[in-house]
Amino acid sequence: MKDSIIKQKFDTLKTFPTIKHEILKIAENFVHHSDDWKLLRVNPLKFATYHKLDENDSVDFFVHAAKVGLFDFAYNLICPMCGGIVHSHHKLDEIEGKEFHCVSCNIVVPTLLDDQVEVAFQIHPSLQNNQIDPFVDVQNYFRYFFSENFDKSTELKNWIQSTIKDYTKLIPDDSYTFTFDANYGDLQGHLIQFVSIDRNTMCLFSVDPNLPTNNQSYLVDLMESGMKPNAISIPVGRHQFTIHNRTRFTVGLNVLTPNPKEIERIANTFPTIRHHFLTAKMLLNNQSFRDLFRIQKLSPDLNLNVKSLTIMFTDLKGSTEMYDTAGDIFAYKLVQEHFRILTEIVRKYKGAIVKTMGDAIMATFSTPIEGLLAALEMMQRIELMNFDWKKEGYEIGLKVGLNEGSALAVVNDERLDYFGQSVNIAARVQGLAKSGEVWLSESVWNATGPEDLVKQHGYYYRKQKATLKGVGTPVPVFQLSRNELKIPSKWKQLFNKR
Repeated sequence: MKDSIIKQKFDTLKTFPTIKHEILKIAENFVHHSDDWKLLRVNPLKFATYHKLDENDSVDFFVHAAKVGLFDFAYNLICPMCGGIVHSHHKLDEIEGKEFHCVSCNIVVPTLLDDQVEVAFQIHPSLQNNQIDPFVDVQNYFRYFFSENFDKSTELKNWIQSTIKDYTKLIPDDSYTFTFDANYGDLQGHLIQFVSIDRNTMCLFSVDPNLPTNNQSYLVDLMESGMKPNAISIPVGRHQFTIHNRTRFTVGLNVLTPNPKEIERIANTFPTIRHHFLTAKMLLNNQSFRDLFRIQKLSPDLNLNVKSLTIMFTDLKGSTEMYDTAGDIFAYKLVQEHFRILTEIVRKYKGAIVKTMGDAIMATFSTPIEGLLAALEMMQRIELMNFDWKKEGYEIGLKVGLNEGSALAVVNDERLDYFGQSVNIAARVQGLAKSGEVWLSESVWNATGPEDLVKQHGYYYRKQKATLKGVGTPVPVFQLSRNELKIPSKWKQLFNKR
């Protein structure tokens, strides 16, 4: 490990005001005293839990560490059934397609940024010569190519172990031969499977008792495009299978006798525990990532699905008149203070500002409750700010709209943006609001169950139907507003001290 360069990286990280010195000390100790496995794929949420840190602070650190070249991003496409890392990328726009295929489970998985794209952090290869050989044995192989965030039950692990008949490491242009007695009555699920998890390819031999009993030899070419052939029906008998590695890579090869119905039964009876990890959606909703990686060379064809995104639009009432009456300098100062407050609150609730439009912002959050809490705190802070500016005879009013739904992550004006009907509805819902009001779509209201929360913040709500441009029929919306202006006592105390 290159200690002097690592020290320089941490010295650079100390110059970022958003990173707490406490986490820098913990992280520096972690880097210097961790083995290759621990530095292979760091889960920043698990790191936060173990070291009793705030999750936001932990994610912010690793994002900044990636910016200075201490760590590297790993975008891992994870199979939800087995936890296998089907593909791993270092850039977001290397993720292609709306779905991917896990050969181990033989299932097709939608490429959703919400659930199936794990974001981990690897120590940058320029700083450490990783000595892990993932192909040395089957234990290393499974540890390397499966996510630690999926904890299989003992029953499932034991059953999977029982189906593994052999494992081998194949260097380029090398061959492997396996002999097997295919007795239909003894085979689990009557299948023999050759699987390369690292290349995400397989060849499946199914035993057909209707074929005449015969002893045969089979040759399978492991190409860079996959195994050829990839599915063969064979008779009962003693067979010899030869796999030839025709790729440029060293590969791992497992010989299995799988039973899809049995693995599904065991997995349902003894479910896999999925630990909390940073998803690609959560990363895109991180303000530090947005700020530090704003100028990325992303493909203009980037088009990724988000299953559930909470979208916020805000706008100001009274700013245009203030420019006319107070002058540009004064009005500009007030509007910028409003932006500072909104950005601080969005960051606090694990969200990110996607863009600003005049006096308005578009922000996104990973959950509806985070978006709603952010909106209510924005109202409180703007009201408090107005108490100061009213002395000068000026005030502004904030209007907020929230919607939750699916969206597409796209590149717009060389930065990450979102597109879709859910985004349009969020903008239309905000357009219904008056000064000091928060309006919610039905999806946000149903997801948060916010009656008590709304009342605690001094708001009352009214459900009604509204016709939104671009939406065919009237839709339910929820209007949150105050009966009268009430500043919580803690804010009044703060104001009186100023």
